Parts: sequence; C-alpha cells; structure tokens
Amino acid sequence: MSALSVSDPRNVLLARKAKKYGMQNSLRIVIEAKRAGIPVSLGFALAEQETLNGANIFGHDNTIFRGAGAVTKAKYLAYKRARGRTRMQGVGPLQLTWWETQDAADRLGGCWVPKYSLRVGFQTLAHLIKLYGHAKGIERYNGAGPAAVAYSVSVRSREAKWHRRLA
Repeated sequence: MSALSVSDPRNVLLARKAKKYGMQNSLRIVIEAKRAGIPVSLGFALAEQETLNGANIFGHDNTIFRGAGAVTKAKYLAYKRARGRTRMQGVGPLQLTWWETQDAADRLGGCWVPKYSLRVGFQTLAHLIKLYGHAKGIERYNGAGPAAVAYSVSVRSREAKWHRRLA
C-alpha cells in the first residue's frame, strides 16, 4: 500500500487524530504533506495558521472576495476573472494568494479543489525550505519583513504542538 494512499491505515489514523482537534481536510493534508516531503505536523500547522482549521475558504485580505466564505468552483472562477494579476485574495486551506500559485493549482484540476490547493501550497513550502532552511522557508512562504518572521515563529510553534498531538 502506498504511503500516499487514502486507504493506508497510517494516514487514516493521523487524519482521525487531527479531526479530533477540528481540522478539516485532514486526510488530504496528511497525503499532500507526505507527497511534498514535509512533516505532517508542519502541514497541519500551516493549515491551522492560515484558516484555523484547514477549511477551504477565501481569505480576508483587503481586496476582492474578502471573507467570501467557502471556495466553490463558481465563486473561484468569478474571483479569477476579477483578480487578474493585481487584485489577489487568499484561496483554500493554505490561503494561496499569489496568482501564479493559484494558476498552478488550476492546472492540476482547480484551485477550488482542496487537494490541488494543498498540493501546490505544500510543494511551494517544501521548495522554500530546501532553498532557505526550515525557519526561513516558512517565513518566505508568508513574505518578508517582521510580520513574516512572526509568522514563521507562530507556524513552528504550531508544528511542535501538532507533532505532540500526532505522536
């Protein structure tokens, strides 16, 4: 049985543990974190940081579709038409914000689909960690400056908490 299988008992066990803490899309988070080669605890930490519970929602950046709720295909496509390359909003469990990452998820099957949004987000994070190291990679996922440094500290604290929860 593949480590990326939705029926792998180890994946199901991790997902069930995470669901006890209110995490949505938990099985998909496990699988996509493993696919990207990042710790599952980091996957849950990032989803918690971005949406509190891994929900497939629009973000609250001060731009279009602010707080628009659940990401559906119809809402996402309307957002994408209005977005262009300058009016971006966070989308999905990992709040993909940059148009290129959203478009990458679209090429896989749609940014509105959690597994593709998670896949792109985790692959992006894995790449940044490979380039800059763990703490700086997480920081770069968020951006630059003091807010991104604080973001990295918060995600790493959540990662430690998720590591304990999943042990």
